[in-house]
Amino acid sequence: MTSAADLSHAVLIRVADFLRTLPPEQLAALADGTAQLTVATATSGPQQPAAPAPAPAPARRSRAAKATKPAVVVDTDRIRADLAAIDDRVAAGRYLDDLGLKVAELRALAAELGVALPSRAAKAVIQKNIVQATVGRRLTSAVLSRPASSS
Repeated sequence: MTSAADLSHAVLIRVADFLRTLPPEQLAALADGTAQLTVATATSGPQQPAAPAPAPAPARRSRAAKATKPAVVVDTDRIRADLAAIDDRVAAGRYLDDLGLKVAELRALAAELGVALPSRAAKAVIQKNIVQATVGRRLTSAVLSRPASSS
């Protein structure tokens, strides 16, 4: 069973991620009390529009445009800091899952963090390697550097 501390930690990470997406005026409104956050169940979320808007027709791209992949933008510094604050491999894995990054974004993140990956690594393997390189090594080092207990 998950402890209250683990649940609180997971909720705080989600709230922090949400707050990072808010524009400054909404953050100011939250800070001065003119706006508030509320808890809603997943089924009571925002109402869906009556009819979805038609998707725009895909634009034709030249061969040169098709050959160059768009740059993947990942806030590596924020993720590095968040992972540095997590002291549990499982929680770090959940954190990466919660980010909802695609494989290309995870590869870009791993490259920025200096994490080696197999060339055909699946998403789960990429996440596992990132967790091991950022959180796992730190935890292992902390355990190994403790003085032996005298029994």
